[in-house]
Amino acid sequence: MMMEKTVATFFLSIMILGLLDGTSNASQINDITCGEVGPLLLPCVPFLQGSGTGQPSTSCCSGPKSIFDRATSTQNRRAFCECFKQAAPIIGLNPGRSKQLPKLCNISLPFNLDPKIDCNS
Repeated sequence: MMMEKTVATFFLSIMILGLLDGTSNASQINDITCGEVGPLLLPCVPFLQGSGTGQPSTSCCSGPKSIFDRATSTQNRRAFCECFKQAAPIIGLNPGRSKQLPKLCNISLPFNLDPKIDCNS
């Protein structure tokens, strides 16, 4: 029951972010909007909240890998960073887990996945 509530809250949050970002090109990552990033990260929600196992699943890692592979420019990475920061408090992100995700999924990032990061640096 708790997982169903979490998933429903996550999808509602992504829909809201999608509506807010729908007309903004700044929220796009090579034609991927914040609203589209959400479903790619959905398998990671239990891991990112700290309620799952200490290792992200293969399905969790495939979504972020896809996003990061496509976010090749500084502008694209900043846009993803902003999407991530907006979603973090909504899903109840565990900052320690978010910082571990790239390493555990073998994703090379030029920044930490930290909800307090300055996306413009």
